Amino acid sequence: MNSRLTHHLWIRCSTLIVFTTAIQAACDVHGDPGPKLLQLNLSSQSIRIQQKKKPLLQVEAPLVARKPNLSIEARKPNLVAEDSNNTAPHQKSKSKSTPEPKPFPGIAKTPTTPMKKPKPPKVPEIVDPLDRLVDEAIEVSHRRMLSTNVHTPWQIAHGILALRWEYTLYQNKKQIRAIDWISTGPNFRGRPWFITTPKGGKGHPFTEPYAFEGHPNQFLAFYGMAGIPLDHKFKAGEKTITIADMIRNAKAEVNTDEEITWTLWAFSRYLPWNTEWVSDKGEQWSMEALVRVQMQSEPTKSACGGTHGLFALASAVNSYVKDQKHLRGTWLEANMRVRQYIEYARSMQNRDGSFSANYFAGPEYSSDVNKRVSTTGHTLEFIMEGLPQNRLNEQWVRNAVTRIARDLIDHKKQPLEPGGMYHAIDSLVIYRERNRSQYAEELDLYAKQRVFEKPEPSTPIPGYSEQFLILQQQKAAQYNNQSRYQQPQNSNSNQSRSRQARRRSFSRFR
Repeated sequence: MNSRLTHHLWIRCSTLIVFTTAIQAACDVHGDPGPKLLQLNLSSQSIRIQQKKKPLLQVEAPLVARKPNLSIEARKPNLVAEDSNNTAPHQKSKSKSTPEPKPFPGIAKTPTTPMKKPKPPKVPEIVDPLDRLVDEAIEVSHRRMLSTNVHTPWQIAHGILALRWEYTLYQNKKQIRAIDWISTGPNFRGRPWFITTPKGGKGHPFTEPYAFEGHPNQFLAFYGMAGIPLDHKFKAGEKTITIADMIRNAKAEVNTDEEITWTLWAFSRYLPWNTEWVSDKGEQWSMEALVRVQMQSEPTKSACGGTHGLFALASAVNSYVKDQKHLRGTWLEANMRVRQYIEYARSMQNRDGSFSANYFAGPEYSSDVNKRVSTTGHTLEFIMEGLPQNRLNEQWVRNAVTRIARDLIDHKKQPLEPGGMYHAIDSLVIYRERNRSQYAEELDLYAKQRVFEKPEPSTPIPGYSEQFLILQQQKAAQYNNQSRYQQPQNSNSNQSRSRQARRRSFSRFR
């Protein structure tokens, strides 16, 4: 019974749904269609379509933050000064800007980039053990520090000759560069290092042993070896002089009555080989004339066995060869003299590599390290300047270099005489410059770029140069008025015997 009621109920509901659907379709066909949409006639009217912007307040904030503009391109600043009277009104409003905020106290307004410290050159791979020995000897010699208030100008100037721009001193427990200190015009025992002259300036002449210049223009030759430029300034009392002023004064004062060794040495470093000039006495001079005068001096009668005069000749010949390919005349004679004395030194070399302790006067060996370093160092310094490049690695040369380097290293704690020691160091420095030129140039550049503490300048002595020149003129006048020394009648015979003795001493080498 329940199944029948359920079946009849389903039929009645289906019939009702079908009937309702049919009535709705009939109404849609025959009934009121309702309101229609308005359609515009676009062909007859010109209509502008505008996009209506939403107000800013209605824009929703993005969920992700915007990427900042990290462009490194900055606007080009306007560096042209504008006239307020000629500026347009619209430009005036743009020119006004908010003032920059004040910097925080303690912060610099214009920060400066820190100065980069120079880096020492990279030591090339050393194949030859002698090069390592030479470097060690030079490095050990740097530790022999002199003091500005103890040592003399003569001693300090020799250090500049050997170690150049790397040479340092002690001043009030501070380490300073020697070239920087002497440029401030220091004094020694109430006398300045440099004085001014009517033609320029010069180093203070000799007053006492090992105090100032022992020879005319000796300091100028040392500065030439160190490569100090012509425009480098030195304080001379209340005035300032340069290397060029010293050279001009040396040209004016050169004469045959005084030693010209160091003048030739200095000029060969600073002047061309064909330089000519006129001295204060009206004499015609040239580099070739200086070479001829130096050729007349006997090495055995000169200071330090004549090695300085031979060095000056070799330096002048090298200056000539750089410009002229062929040697001739005076220059050829000077070159032959240099080669001759190189062979003298070689023939008298001792078994340990040292040269004769009696220089060129004869063979001699010295067990005193001070004398051995001085004599061998002076001789090797001359040989390093005059020896051809293709003979630099001959065994007898290497033995001499080894002997000097060993003495400087083994006796590093023993006091050595500054003059001979620094000439010995200079021989090793020249050997390194010729054997490893690129590395030596890098070391020199690094030494010039290094920054040391500034030296404390001395108080200048006012009017010293004028008083000194007046005193020198008075002494010269007294000397000219004195009677000449009368030599004994047999002086000629003594001179002839001494010449024969010298010839006998060199007979085995000629």
